[in-house]
Amino acid sequence: MMTVLLVADDDMTRSLRPLIHHGPHYRVISHAASPGVALAQARVLLPDIVIIDTAVPGTPAELSALFQELRRLDPPSGVIWHVSAEPPVPSRLLEEAEGGVHTVHHGDQTAMHAALRTIGLRRASCDPDQPG
Repeated sequence: MMTVLLVADDDMTRSLRPLIHHGPHYRVISHAASPGVALAQARVLLPDIVIIDTAVPGTPAELSALFQELRRLDPPSGVIWHVSAEPPVPSRLLEEAEGGVHTVHHGDQTAMHAALRTIGLRRASCDPDQPG
């Protein structure tokens, strides 16, 4: 079971939760409406995947700090940028991510499922508790 932390407002969380739960291997364990709360939750919950909605309140600097701190967790969380607002994810954030992040546009269920599956497979292949 892959755990998911949503960083989005309540309306977007209600929209995304059923999409994530459609796959039997993913469960939303919490959601946060700001980068600061999300980081605090991630440090305690250590989610496998964090989905960050681009419309979440916060400056590009706060979103960048959130992303960097998520990647420093042990193990690091997989990150999906959920693009639901204009402007989309600042290019500087994508440059920092260097391929370690998936970008999914709102309403693209196929891309969301592909991103979840890709992160899930990558995490499963690195599981030290799995028998060799």
